[in-house]
Amino acid sequence: MNWPRPIRIVGVGSPLGDDALAWEVVRNLRQRQGLPSDVEVYMVEGGQRLLDRLDGRGTLFLIDALVAGTRPGTIHRFVWPHPSIEALRPGSTHDLRPAEALRLAEALGIAPPHIVVFGIEVESLAPQAGPNPSVMAAVPELVQRLVQEWQGSSTIEEDSPEPIGREH
Repeated sequence: MNWPRPIRIVGVGSPLGDDALAWEVVRNLRQRQGLPSDVEVYMVEGGQRLLDRLDGRGTLFLIDALVAGTRPGTIHRFVWPHPSIEALRPGSTHDLRPAEALRLAEALGIAPPHIVVFGIEVESLAPQAGPNPSVMAAVPELVQRLVQEWQGSSTIEEDSPEPIGREH
């Protein structure tokens, strides 16, 4: 598909543990040669900060960690709205989960018309000393998939429409 421009790729996460994976994807994209001028990449720490990057135009590719009970490093792809997006990062009283931020963006009229969410399965969202190697091993594959998406050469289908159950 040829996605409407601008394309914004937003990694939601933190610098700690497996939660750093979305930021690592963004770092990898920023280091690529020939990043098109209409492709913007950002790191944000939560759903609330995601709202700062939206203006109702183009396409959003959102990247975040999720705990869904599949093998760590598994990449999931969903087109918004999708019930499994609720499995992305737990919320708190101080920040919005990505799904909540996307619903709020729709209500405010700042959600882009096309939103694709990539979730990478992690073992835990708890802060830890370092990221899980199997989770970080998924970063190059997701970078390649994002490039294929914005170039319009992706044939990747979204995950099953069934919600992903969370394991604790």
